Amino acid sequence: MRSVVTRRVRAGKAGSALCAPGLTVLLKGGNSRWALLAFVSLAASNCMLLSGRCLYELRNVYVTGSVVTSTIDSASAILVQSEQRDYQPDRDFSWQILGPDLKNHVQSIVLLETSTTSTPRYDFPLHPSTFQALSSGFVRESEGTDLRGMFDLLSSGKAIIRITTDLTDKTSVVIPLTRVKRDDWSRPYCS
Repeated sequence: MRSVVTRRVRAGKAGSALCAPGLTVLLKGGNSRWALLAFVSLAASNCMLLSGRCLYELRNVYVTGSVVTSTIDSASAILVQSEQRDYQPDRDFSWQILGPDLKNHVQSIVLLETSTTSTPRYDFPLHPSTFQALSSGFVRESEGTDLRGMFDLLSSGKAIIRITTDLTDKTSVVIPLTRVKRDDWSRPYCS
């Protein structure tokens, strides 16, 4: 029985044999059931268990919004939030907020939940007037930014951006955000 299993492993796919080089040794040692179970597990995972790429899950959400008013041409925003769990868990958040007519007049830009507009969820840093965007950037939770609950807020459709200006006719511009894409937890490199 052992020699039959050993021959099948050696005669199998080249990739399968490379994934389990120690399998032949296990089979010769009399542990054919355990070795066969290990081999089937590796083959089913497409060798990703050994590469480390199948150890984590990802999810992300992509939202965008824009506003056009009679006194202000337009203001727009694009936000992306991603999370990784299991192996080396982390969250990251990137954004770009534009508003050509608001340039040099912005005092603050904040992300808010519509039900609690008095408590900012995130304060966006402002760019100097030499930049095209009012604010853009990338932050990561492992580097100190608290992004807990951000995925749920952006996915819910209850997020807005409020731009406060020094303009007398438009002291505040609100950009409602709409979810464009949401991918829930998945293991991207596992088949």
